[in-house]
Amino acid sequence: MLVGDFMIDDTNYADCLTLYNFNHVDKIKGKESFSYIFNDNINYIRSLYNRGKIRNITYDTIQKTILCGSIYLGYDLFVCPHCGNESIVPHKCHSKLCTSCGTKEAKLRAAHISSIALDAKHRHIVFTIPDLLRGYFIKDRSLLNLLFIAARNTLACIFNDAKYRKIKKKKIYLKKNKCPYSYKNDRNKIVFGSVLTLHTFGRDLKWNPHIHCLVCEEAFDTKKNKMKNFSFISYEKLRKTWMYQVLDLLSKQKLKHFRYLKQRFYDELVNGFYVYAKKKEKDNDDNNVDDCVNYITRYTSRPPMAENRIIKYEDDKKMIRWWYNRHEDEKYIEVYESVENFINNLILHCPDENFKMVRYYGFYSNRNKKLLEKVYELYGKKKKKRIRNLKERKKI
Repeated sequence: MLVGDFMIDDTNYADCLTLYNFNHVDKIKGKESFSYIFNDNINYIRSLYNRGKIRNITYDTIQKTILCGSIYLGYDLFVCPHCGNESIVPHKCHSKLCTSCGTKEAKLRAAHISSIALDAKHRHIVFTIPDLLRGYFIKDRSLLNLLFIAARNTLACIFNDAKYRKIKKKKIYLKKNKCPYSYKNDRNKIVFGSVLTLHTFGRDLKWNPHIHCLVCEEAFDTKKNKMKNFSFISYEKLRKTWMYQVLDLLSKQKLKHFRYLKQRFYDELVNGFYVYAKKKEKDNDDNNVDDCVNYITRYTSRPPMAENRIIKYEDDKKMIRWWYNRHEDEKYIEVYESVENFINNLILHCPDENFKMVRYYGFYSNRNKKLLEKVYELYGKKKKKRIRNLKERKKI
């Protein structure tokens, strides 16, 4: 018997009925948990799905979050060969909206990034976009790929700025390349190393796509075959280049009313889009790099907010109270709203299937493993023990 997206044995009708009503959910966590809130409002979620208001991947993720730790997602049976004692270990959901599974995945991902990071100073950069552009990305989520490309191209232009100015001074005509990545096939270029993560939310759970970037300040000069330091980064060039890359990529998508917005941004935002790239006062040793890695990968595999931020869920009134610290001044803000509005804001940030929230560029990318080994040799430090991570396509 097929109930929803799960196959249940017809011989046990009680289990089928239990699964359909989602009444088997473990109540030990309490009301202030996502699984309980989803289960208590499953009829509202079903109505959204039947009306086409939520995507298939979002509905499947919610179901798996509710069923996490139950035998309906599969289980492993262990039997002792001596005494015959049996033990059943249910499978986890590994979904984006599950806090227990997401925390583990985030720690594994952070350990993997820390294992490949060079023992050098790294800069934490945050690339943001204005409010007027965010609506395009929620209507067409495939445009989120352009944010990664724009951030990567911005870094490539910053690290290869000397080469660009030299070409411009000699007035050399460059053929337009169909490849969206700048300086990808150029000879004698500067190769940087960076890890980019996408966050689609702010602390208030509103739609706010932005890129967190961890970039190494030591880059590889392919012409001179040595490492080059880039501790100084021009904020002005960084912001203007980021704005140009985003607007240039979006202008090729033929978006409605975008031509007017593009001209408006160039007229009003003379300093470019806002980019955070503050340099830390103290040296970035291994601990500082690890702290930055933990921060940028914190919400790549788990919900956009922690369950401990839920103060109280009133299931009889269908109201919820939660809090957050405002980003501008760290002011404590309490929000009291309907649970339906809370669910709408929460499930909005569920990524598409097989969409990679973390991407590696430069000598940190998988295709440049040999280059990374060479960078370690030139930098004079041993390569760390690499921690293998599961394929992202197996995760949601």
